[in-house]
Amino acid sequence: MVHIGTQTFGLAKELTANFTGTLHALHNIGFDAVEPLVLFNDKQGKTPKSLWAQDTLSEALPVMDELGMTIPSIHIGVGYGWLNMPVKMIAKNILSIQERTGTHDYVISGLFATPAQTKHWAKLMRKVSDAVNPSGARILCHTHDDEFRSFSYRSQSREAIDLFFDLVGPDVMLQLDVGWAAMAGDEVAIANRYTDRIVSLHLKDFYPGFRESGLNRTTVPESRFAPIGAGEVRHAEIIAMQDRFPHFSGSLIIDQDKYAGDMMESLEVGYRNVSAWVGEAK
Repeated sequence: MVHIGTQTFGLAKELTANFTGTLHALHNIGFDAVEPLVLFNDKQGKTPKSLWAQDTLSEALPVMDELGMTIPSIHIGVGYGWLNMPVKMIAKNILSIQERTGTHDYVISGLFATPAQTKHWAKLMRKVSDAVNPSGARILCHTHDDEFRSFSYRSQSREAIDLFFDLVGPDVMLQLDVGWAAMAGDEVAIANRYTDRIVSLHLKDFYPGFRESGLNRTTVPESRFAPIGAGEVRHAEIIAMQDRFPHFSGSLIIDQDKYAGDMMESLEVGYRNVSAWVGEAK
């Protein structure tokens, strides 16, 4: 079964202003899933509700249950860059969230583009995966454009993502962000390379011309982010490939990080286009 969902990251303003109302609005658009970024913090405090602390997760669960919305995967709040939290503590938090939500897929965004970073995140994700797999939880690596950069490693040119998968073992899987893959190169070719790792897809779009612009994740302005289907990222081709992903969960998650216009209108356009592509794929 295919679930069309949205990430919470780009909805900071909407969720902070009216949390329950925003969940209802997403449901009214047609979304049947939400992929939150869940922090290990007990209390939300002043953190925008695009990142859910444990009390906000408690607020969301009965609303989503009432609306028939699922949480197919969760970005866990381990942060970006170097992480100092002990693996046992990460695993304990994941398993606690799994017990509350029933969600099996947990996503870590590592951001690695050098040999040292790649080895760091491969070691961490492998250890976390080994700790939670016996309980049925699965670790997914979320990619950006960074991970498709090449470097010299033992006198060979390697892409960071390839070295990562060499080191991480067979159980850590992939959440491919199609938009960032397009920022790095040919998104369809990249999806073809990792068919045996892809569990879910993040959908992100950019207006035409971004490929020739020399932009990357850190320099792309808000004005270049497009509603899904309004830009030139080749989502439809990759969605049509889903039967070739042996571990695909069916999760298609719109990850509208930014948008210069109305965010909810952007998500509505994206939902309509993704729904049409899913229908064509069938």
